Amino acid sequence: MSVAASALAQDHAPVSSITTATWAQYKGDYQQSPLCGKDEITLWTCETGKRVYSLCSSHEMTRTSGHMQYRASDHGKVVLTYPAEKRTPLGTFVFNSYGSGDASVEFTNNGYGYTLFDALRGDSSIHVVAPSGKQTEIQCGGNQTLQLNYSMRLMYDSGVWAGN
Repeated sequence: MSVAASALAQDHAPVSSITTATWAQYKGDYQQSPLCGKDEITLWTCETGKRVYSLCSSHEMTRTSGHMQYRASDHGKVVLTYPAEKRTPLGTFVFNSYGSGDASVEFTNNGYGYTLFDALRGDSSIHVVAPSGKQTEIQCGGNQTLQLNYSMRLMYDSGVWAGN
């Protein structure tokens, strides 16, 4: 790695409070979604009426191990799992952390673009863009779990943090 590339990588590296965060420190801050297994972390969840949308992951993720999946249910029945098989999130998801404290996870499935948005001081939402360009916004309550240091550590370690 060149000196310039090394300096750039350091500019994008998170602070030590993120890189050293542990599950034990933050496990009490996460909700448990009915869509995520007992052996998984509910990184983000949204309940609207009879529908539940969740981002589930293993407790540890790297570029070569662990998994992350988006799951959606309607009236208790899972209607979407992305990706279909549990796998590492690298190349499937992108995590963004904004200077405002907000965070998002983005992915594309069958031509539909999804953004799970987590406002630091406000409600969360899901933004969906159909292949036709039609946009849908699903409003959720407050989550504030994508901004937790442990969530951000998982995103960084797995290689999905934008600029990582």
